[in-house]
Amino acid sequence: MRRGAAILATFVALAPAGCAIGPDYKRPADLPAPAQYRGVLSPQQADSFADTEWSDAFNDPELRGVLEAALRNNLDLRLAFARVEEYRGYARVARSYLGPEVRGVGNTAPSTFGKENSSYSLGLALNWELDLFGRLRRSNEAARAQLLASEDAARGVMNTLVANVAATWFQLRELDEEVAIIQRTIDSQSASLALVRSLKRNGVASATEEQQALSQLAATRAQLPLTEEQLVQTENLLRFLLGAEPAAVPRTPLPQGIPVPAGIPVGLPAQLLSRRPDLRQLEDQLHAATANLGVAESTRFPYLTVGLTSFFGTVSPEIRHLIDAKDPATSLFSIGPYVDIPIFQSGRGTGNVEAAKAQLKEADLAYRRGLLQAYRETADALVATDKVRSVIVESQVGAEAARRVLDLQVKRYRAGVASYLEVLDAERQLFAAEINLARAKLGQLHGYVELYRALGGGWSDAEIKRLRGSAAP
Repeated sequence: MRRGAAILATFVALAPAGCAIGPDYKRPADLPAPAQYRGVLSPQQADSFADTEWSDAFNDPELRGVLEAALRNNLDLRLAFARVEEYRGYARVARSYLGPEVRGVGNTAPSTFGKENSSYSLGLALNWELDLFGRLRRSNEAARAQLLASEDAARGVMNTLVANVAATWFQLRELDEEVAIIQRTIDSQSASLALVRSLKRNGVASATEEQQALSQLAATRAQLPLTEEQLVQTENLLRFLLGAEPAAVPRTPLPQGIPVPAGIPVGLPAQLLSRRPDLRQLEDQLHAATANLGVAESTRFPYLTVGLTSFFGTVSPEIRHLIDAKDPATSLFSIGPYVDIPIFQSGRGTGNVEAAKAQLKEADLAYRRGLLQAYRETADALVATDKVRSVIVESQVGAEAARRVLDLQVKRYRAGVASYLEVLDAERQLFAAEINLARAKLGQLHGYVELYRALGGGWSDAEIKRLRGSAAP
């Protein structure tokens, strides 16, 4: 008894002193780190558009309620929260191996001594693997890194969801504008057709001009159901993002449109490492791969697995003596260490280490690729939000000019100094110019949303904690 206790004390004292095999995680020092983003118009400070709460990021009062519904009900986000709980369970399992395990044990064994052919035992067994070489600690470290990766994956889902909902909502707004433009054009061309028919009755216009007016009106009318089809499909997509069945999405028109600020702070490129959830997730996975290399190395010869086992119970040649307190049974308490030494594994240990090294290299390359992708996405969004301003200005000039041309051509046609083909051409130009202007404004809004997403905006730990509390079915 005293000897077992002494062995236990010795191993408990030695366990914390053991070193963990394998490299400790450090963020790679040679990551690409530009001083500022390509496309910024002025030197950037630490302030970033991504630090703006999603509820304040977009200048549309109705969009806030839509985003709240999406964050509350979106199934991808709830699925991400469920995965976090899954990996939390895995982390708890990995941590449990660092402590002892107590099990109930019943056993029978042949006996070669005395008159009985068998002996029976019943009791409790304690098994405790003392992690002298860090295999269990590295495994626990890897599990915790995977848990952090799942949490960052949930942040990434929220980041993407906010951007997708906002972009889809703005797409709906633009399609509403296209429907209004088509309807205005139909009304204008219907009035032109009525004018041509009136002039034809008076012998001024020809049947050819009437058919030309009718043909163009029919072509414009054909655009309406196609645009309405896109509008309904976009509503269905938005409802899907809201975690709901297909239905109409109520909204009120915004006559003045949605303003996009001229100066957008984007912060510094180094901030992406901590702000973008996908980069955080990739770094967590790199950390896990580093720890898993230690797990693989610790199981390869000549590293030992040292553990401690014990038994507390009774032994008897008759099974009834184990449960009958009046009958004699031998009480037994034993405790002692065990050592597992992999002498020959046919290359299994070396293979595991080689695979772990390859996985570590893959995780490192994925992290570097993700960082370059983040820089590219941010630079693309910056140039999009910048260049589209010129497109909008020129499109506005073009639309206004096309509107004046149509007015002048109608007057000239009435006066008999212009052909009806010139009126038709002016109507086509105005229609195209107004559609192009609406789509340019949508492009600006999409660039604005994409910049917010690329900088890592749209999530917060406080918001995720609140949502996790309300996501249970």
